[in-house]
Amino acid sequence: MVDEQLEQQQYVAAIDLGSNSFHMVITREGEQGGIRIVDKVREMVRLGAGLQPDGSLSREVQDRALACLERFQQRLESIPRNRIRAVGTNTFRAAKNSQFLKRAERALGHPISIISGHEEARLVYLGAAFDLAVSEKKRLVVDIGGGSTELIVGRGFQPMRMDSLYIGCVSMTRRFFDDGVVTKQRIYRARQVVLRELETVVQKYRRLGWDEVVGTSGTIKAIDSVSRSLGIKQDWISRQGLDAIEKWLLETGKSSKLEHVSEQRRPVFVGGFVILSTIYNEFTFNRVETSEGALREGVAYDLIDRLHNVDSRVSGVNTLVEQFQPDQKQIARIRALVDRFFRQVQKSWKLDLSIHAKLLTWASQLHEIGVAISYSHQHLHSAYIIENSDIDGFSRQVQRILAMMVRNSRQKLKLTEMEWLTDDWSNAAIRLTILLRLAITFFRGRSDFDITRIELHADGNTLLLMLPRHWAVQHPLTLFDLETEKEYLS
Repeated sequence: MVDEQLEQQQYVAAIDLGSNSFHMVITREGEQGGIRIVDKVREMVRLGAGLQPDGSLSREVQDRALACLERFQQRLESIPRNRIRAVGTNTFRAAKNSQFLKRAERALGHPISIISGHEEARLVYLGAAFDLAVSEKKRLVVDIGGGSTELIVGRGFQPMRMDSLYIGCVSMTRRFFDDGVVTKQRIYRARQVVLRELETVVQKYRRLGWDEVVGTSGTIKAIDSVSRSLGIKQDWISRQGLDAIEKWLLETGKSSKLEHVSEQRRPVFVGGFVILSTIYNEFTFNRVETSEGALREGVAYDLIDRLHNVDSRVSGVNTLVEQFQPDQKQIARIRALVDRFFRQVQKSWKLDLSIHAKLLTWASQLHEIGVAISYSHQHLHSAYIIENSDIDGFSRQVQRILAMMVRNSRQKLKLTEMEWLTDDWSNAAIRLTILLRLAITFFRGRSDFDITRIELHADGNTLLLMLPRHWAVQHPLTLFDLETEKEYLS
């Protein structure tokens, strides 16, 4: 029994909640730093098919998704919570049903991180890179999902350029082939939409160049399989294979009659095919290899890195700092004091070292990046940059919390901004923001002083700040600012 529990603690679960399929992969860390897959579950939920024009999700699709998540929860029961990560992609990004996300998290029994297209592309590349042979070749990875298509060029495990396009096999099928009828005119019209999405990025990728092309999605693997079924005996997707598939689609005329495609994939196959064939032509590929590694494997590798204190979010924040060049000495002052305050109140405020401390550190690093736009209302500029930038490793929810902390780091606290959070998270976010505000207040003068004699004690919603004897006489302006801050926080 003990051995079984220890074994469960070595597992990592990655859940990819896509616009077409929900995937769950259970892995174990390999001895050489890789992962060994011990279980895979996939269900065709077609979440994107239930997305209405107003951004709501149909009741039927919600019920289908929740039932799937409840089945996933059973498999996750024996795995430690810190070794599980679930991510939602394009449809979760687009959906306006705030209650659906809460219901989905309850059904799964775990938080769901809604990731940006940039973050999705980074994780797709990570999953593909680990699956392929180690190489210094420059790779272009193409991933066609239900609601978006990711393009990534990288070398080794490091992506160099990433783009997420608003075209996917579900969305394209709904728009042009919803009744299952396939015609030459419909394929042409669908291709024009794909070309419009590509026109802003294709020249950038051509200039960057690539040595090989890899496809990672279920759509691309289905296209590869159909090509072989039609007699194209190649171990990759070729122009000849795509031409044969298009001819076959037009001859068949109905997606429901595509006998070479699995029954589950038939409804979205044509939309995915149009996307890949158009990209193939526009980028002038010679061949597309396929990879088993994709988003879910990338999520697993990224989670394992976090468990070993290699957090991609740290490098993401550092990149943003380097881009906007805030005052590094001031950052160091604020970080030192918020770290001291955090340690002093952590126990009484029940703050979590694994995430709350990191949020406070990142907020300290980023709270002044808005100065690059204007000193006036710099905290508002900083918050806007944080909330709307592509920062490696972050979910949209965590980015929004971080932006909210920075936006409330000066002047009056706007508690209404936190109403979308759960009670626990709202309480923690307010308290972390207060610690950041106090540190900023102490170092408004941007000069060093000894912080080791400053003590902060917390008792519920009451804070007691203890300062050295004669400190108030020596720092009258800071004392005035602290009195003002007391009024703001009251």
